[in-house]
Amino acid sequence: MKKWEEYKFKIDVYTPETLPMARCAEYMAELAAILGETPYVHFIKVGHGSANLVHRIDIEAVPRVMENTKAVEKGMGTSDQMRAYRNVNRMLRENNGTGTLKKGRAKVLYFPGKEEELLKLTSIQQQGEIDGEIARVGGIGEIIPILLTSEGETISGCHTKRIIAKELAKNLFESVRLYGEGRWERDIEGRWNLISFSVDRFEVLKETSLSKTILALRGLKGEWKKNSLQELLESRHNEKDTN
Repeated sequence: MKKWEEYKFKIDVYTPETLPMARCAEYMAELAAILGETPYVHFIKVGHGSANLVHRIDIEAVPRVMENTKAVEKGMGTSDQMRAYRNVNRMLRENNGTGTLKKGRAKVLYFPGKEEELLKLTSIQQQGEIDGEIARVGGIGEIIPILLTSEGETISGCHTKRIIAKELAKNLFESVRLYGEGRWERDIEGRWNLISFSVDRFEVLKETSLSKTILALRGLKGEWKKNSLQELLESRHNEKDTN
């Protein structure tokens, strides 16, 4: 009885002699995340011809690995699996190559890499709002830059007129919601990044502790419905509007 199944990950742009060890390790780490079942997946060697990362999967884990790869192929894998798939494609694009995961001669997953149609860089400009804590308000001239922080990240690109900046500065290190017109750009990975945001008004946000949030959740009657979270958010907005 077979004790394992052999899989190969072929990278067409490399040979065993040209594949850098550090890059090989990066590919293997992401591939392990896609396959899952890490205690049962074993790296064997880099095969001949194009660089083939040969690995064996213990027979009891093969059905689960097949389920994982099929889910990724359909775009329905876990967040970690899909992130790993995107990372492999990104690395292949950087290396100007493509990749194929095979079980024997059967293709399991294809990684288009350089052949993948990249998202076109797109920008939009529209009215919006940004929440964060004021870290800095200052500068010279009629347009004053504003620096925010949110969940440990810095938000730059915001600015406003001096009269609004003067009022904002009174709320330094407090949480606010900025309203205005912003411009966002989408990168090749599909992420939207703020380029600039012109603030025309703002409001100070009241801090809600975790304990208060839990009490609010417990106050919702009956079983959770699809719109229960929305009800909670609306109740918080209504409470804010009445103050």
